[in-house]
Amino acid sequence: MKFGKTFESHLTSEWRQQYINYVELKAMIRTAVENAPDSRNKSVYDVYCLEFKDEFFTRLTAELKRVNEFFEYKMAEARRKHATLKVKLLYMTAHAGEKPAGVIPGLPPLADQPRNVRKLERAYSEFYFSLVLLNNFQQLNYTGFYRLSEKCDKYFKPPTGVRWIRTYLDTASISLDGDELHDMIIDVENIYTQYIAHGDRAKAMQKLRVPPLGQSTSPGYVFSAGVLLGLFLVSAVVCVISAYTMFNNPELFSTFTRLYRGPFSLMLYSFCLVGNVYVWQSVGINHVLIFELNPRNQTVPVKLLSTASFYSYICTLSMLMFIHYKEFGVKDSLYFPLIGLVLPLVLLINPIPILNYPARMWVLNCFGRILAAPFRYVTFADFWLADQMNSMVQCIVDFYQLIRFYIRYSFNTGNTFDFEPDFVVPVLRCLPAWFRLAQCLKRYWDSKAKPISYLVNAFTYGSTLIVVILSTIQSETNHKYTQLFENPWTWGYIISAFVSTIYCTSWDILQDYGLFKVWKGRNVFLRERLVYPKSFYYFAIVADLSIRFFWLLELYLVSNDLVLPYNCKTLSSICEIVRRFIWNFLRLENEHLYNCGNYRATREIFVSALSSRDELLVNSLVDESRRNSLASRRELHLDGHSR
Repeated sequence: MKFGKTFESHLTSEWRQQYINYVELKAMIRTAVENAPDSRNKSVYDVYCLEFKDEFFTRLTAELKRVNEFFEYKMAEARRKHATLKVKLLYMTAHAGEKPAGVIPGLPPLADQPRNVRKLERAYSEFYFSLVLLNNFQQLNYTGFYRLSEKCDKYFKPPTGVRWIRTYLDTASISLDGDELHDMIIDVENIYTQYIAHGDRAKAMQKLRVPPLGQSTSPGYVFSAGVLLGLFLVSAVVCVISAYTMFNNPELFSTFTRLYRGPFSLMLYSFCLVGNVYVWQSVGINHVLIFELNPRNQTVPVKLLSTASFYSYICTLSMLMFIHYKEFGVKDSLYFPLIGLVLPLVLLINPIPILNYPARMWVLNCFGRILAAPFRYVTFADFWLADQMNSMVQCIVDFYQLIRFYIRYSFNTGNTFDFEPDFVVPVLRCLPAWFRLAQCLKRYWDSKAKPISYLVNAFTYGSTLIVVILSTIQSETNHKYTQLFENPWTWGYIISAFVSTIYCTSWDILQDYGLFKVWKGRNVFLRERLVYPKSFYYFAIVADLSIRFFWLLELYLVSNDLVLPYNCKTLSSICEIVRRFIWNFLRLENEHLYNCGNYRATREIFVSALSSRDELLVNSLVDESRRNSLASRRELHLDGHSR
């Protein structure tokens, strides 16, 4: 692979603006070669070469200064973080009451302190990952400067690139010689091995090592995903064709759609999520950092596609068996839809480490924190997943009605096939909005700055709760009036829904998408930095506005008896899943750009606060590390002069 492609595929996206402008500088050389005068006219050609090389290496020196300043800034961060973790390790081992021993003077191995060990393990693991990223940043930039210098010497004489490398590049902090960063990585490996892995280096490196950047997906995963997706597509086509046979039996078709709408919504959402993850990876949005996933065991789109295809294939098979149950010799077809309810639960809570086990455990942990929203610290993953639940509320209601159906069916009650809402349905419709409301209030409570935006966001979900309550009252009182609009609660529902829709749409576009930052120029109504094609943002604005106001079309169709309420709810549910699919692209992009603005490429794991005494010890360790670094650079400078 050429270095240009390696450079693009291996860089850290959050630091993209701080890398050498390799493509631009390479294009500068190419343009100079194309515009060079005839080499046979030696005097003119030599003057042209000298002028270009002077301009090029001036630009290259400015680039080196910019890259070097960022590298020194991140190295200063790394020194302080390294010293802080050492002090924390010293503090914890001092409380263990053991005799000093080991790599760090005065530090005994950690005693059996599970909580302390877990905190330090996560902190050191994330710090090691940050050092690997910084080391990758150093190597890519050094190689880029070296390659550009050689390329310039290749086309333009006399060669001055070697002198520039020795004078500027080899004496800069970014230089690979006398690498302090490499020593820090080795030090972290030794500390982790002795004090956290209890001397087991193989175990320590298994925990610390990060998969190589640009590592291709295993062919086995690709093959299994392809097979399962193919099986699903074939069975889906057969299922659609077979569904036509039920049109002659409206009662059976109605039962089929009511029993399978929930599984169908989950199938659609799962494939949308696969598309989200694939695009995030393709455009360089670091969803692993945003969701605080483990970069050593991340879920690739192919694995998600395998899981989505497997679930969808089994569901479509159950649909086919429901439709053609007589051909299979089955007397009762009503138990087949149970597969679509039980299978996702089995896949989610299955303790066997297969089928995206880390991702499933991550989802369960997030669900646990969502349920305890008012009492637990809220992360991005928590409120992102709660937002997904708001879009899947109809699917949640459908699964509840499916459970209710089987309970009634097992007891052979008279209202088994009654799928009308009961008192549980409005509660379920309120729960996702309540979770988000509680999360917003919790974030406001935990924040020292007390930003008003958290309360403004809380009102978004409070308005949703009001709409659900008024719509429930309106539907329960409709039988008292001959026409829909004679019911005063209908007008209360319309007004509340209109206010809530305007409010939610404004929040989506202005806050979640971060648009309407620019009011003129090329990106009018958008923002300065865009990751996706510009047309996609305008489409997202129109789509969000249209789908948010779908309830108006639903109200018109139902009030004029043009479409059954159940069918309108089905269309509304599909549209909302599509809106969330679009929302996921832009919400993650906005969060990614925030991380880029803060050069945040790794998680910050908080262990405990430092006392004033600890601060003094950290500062002394940082000063010692800085003095060693300066001594190493002086030796390198002297070696360069001697050469």
